[in-house]
Amino acid sequence: MVLKYIAFDSLGVKSSCFMVETAGNKILVDPGIAGEVDSFPLPWTERAALVHKYERAIRKACKEADVIVITHYHYDHYIPAKDLYAGKTLLVKDPEKSINRSQAGRAKNLLDGLDADTDVRIADGESFRFGRTKITFSEPTWHGAEKTSLGYVLMVSIQDGGKRVLYSSDVNGVYLEQQADMIIKERPDILFLDGPPTYLLGYIMSYYNLARSVLNICKILERAKPELVFLDHHLLRDYRYPDLMYECYRLAEKLGVNLTTVAEYLGKRPKVLKGYERNGPTRWKKWKRFDKKSMIDVLENAVENRLLDHRWLDMARKL
Repeated sequence: MVLKYIAFDSLGVKSSCFMVETAGNKILVDPGIAGEVDSFPLPWTERAALVHKYERAIRKACKEADVIVITHYHYDHYIPAKDLYAGKTLLVKDPEKSINRSQAGRAKNLLDGLDADTDVRIADGESFRFGRTKITFSEPTWHGAEKTSLGYVLMVSIQDGGKRVLYSSDVNGVYLEQQADMIIKERPDILFLDGPPTYLLGYIMSYYNLARSVLNICKILERAKPELVFLDHHLLRDYRYPDLMYECYRLAEKLGVNLTTVAEYLGKRPKVLKGYERNGPTRWKKWKRFDKKSMIDVLENAVENRLLDHRWLDMARKL
């Protein structure tokens, strides 16, 4: 099994696209891209140039792929160009079930009228074999918190020989225990985990959901025992991320787990940190480390206001 890292937020674009090459198969996951948000500490011209660069890489990877996975229909997870998928095997999120209205419309626009040689297969909760390679999909799971308007995504596990790669898609940093348990059950060797969208803290994302995400990621590190975890995508839009995910990095170091970003794994500085160091802060001028004490304070308030049950507070105190 060989992994190729096509485009990720740590490289400076909204994306989480990679390819898995196995014997006789090239499997491309979520070939989508978008430009980074305005709080990203790079000028617009540089962000646009990065989109141009990595979109070319994604389009090239689509041509090379035998199998293309689309876990949901947000544009940073697929390019809406029918020609890219002609003659391929597409493993896709169900376009009609467990899907919100906007994604259903996008799915219809993509899938209707595809080339006759394109083999489209609904992936929700299914497994597929391509030679000795097994690709397994979760049932639809929330794109973040329970009942979010963002809808559902599919997690995907790719197994070849003795190696297993798991991709969380957009669970937004694993707020939900059942999502963490699904990952733990798979026991991946390599985990692509989208970090929580901390650039939306205080707006769409709450601090108690950040605490839930940190606790669930720590649970995954302890129980699944992966060799390598890529914490990337949404999280790498925020230059505060090393401090906000402090407890995850601390535990990973203790356990000997390589918790990193795609950029760092490739020997590069994450673009969001490089931009911050070069251009200075954008939205956030000062912030505190989100450590155990901070989590306990946030969770005590959430429990007191009946937003969460007491188990989350117990988990934080045991961390």
